Amino acid sequence: MTKLHIAHLYPQELGINGDVGNVLALRFRAEAYGVKVQISEVHRGQLLPENIDLVHVGSGPTDMLELVLPDVRRLADELRSLRDGGVPFLAISAGWFALGRSITFVNGSMAQGAAVFPTRVSMQQSRAVGEVELSTEFGIVTGFENHSSKVDDGGLPHFGSLIHGVGSDRSLRQSDRWDGVVMGASLATNVHGPLLPMNPTIADALITRAIGRTNPSWRIPGTTALEHIDEFARESREAVRERL
Repeated sequence: MTKLHIAHLYPQELGINGDVGNVLALRFRAEAYGVKVQISEVHRGQLLPENIDLVHVGSGPTDMLELVLPDVRRLADELRSLRDGGVPFLAISAGWFALGRSITFVNGSMAQGAAVFPTRVSMQQSRAVGEVELSTEFGIVTGFENHSSKVDDGGLPHFGSLIHGVGSDRSLRQSDRWDGVVMGASLATNVHGPLLPMNPTIADALITRAIGRTNPSWRIPGTTALEHIDEFARESREAVRERL
């Protein structure tokens, strides 16, 4: 049987914006495709499990980000090794910042991240809160942003161009704004909502990439099991677009 092993990093500290829904969406969809799914929660002080296929880390407030950073650095070499081995990462907001090179806080202090992504972030006094709409390789993506960050993309391609919202670099004029970065099989973004239930095409891409590392011939099988879910997601995206 085809298997998918998801490592969910710091679910207690970095999971306040509904981002656990991303993990649930991955499990639900993969199981609908006949895949046996294992989810391993990784808490501070614990070792990474073996044979990881996909890594998820969600978002949280600045104090929780600061709390997990020493542990993120403890695991940095292993996390970068997973990245180099083609394991997809889905990193949301604070989780993304922890996996970047550095975080500069509002008071001017700086902390190092795991450098899984070559990005750097500066925390801002003002906060971006509201629904967002992006143009991406996956089509139109909608969700919710809730962050106080300005990101240096490290030269990576962007996840999407902002149609509505603030995005990852608020210093740019609206027409040039963007959100998130893509690095190989991995994706980092400030979009909550959570991201994957509302945008299931991204979930399917991550599942395919994760399983494809060890089973390159695997493809998503035809099924009608998710038709109602996908239609609900489409209606949700349309509802956001109508409000914006």
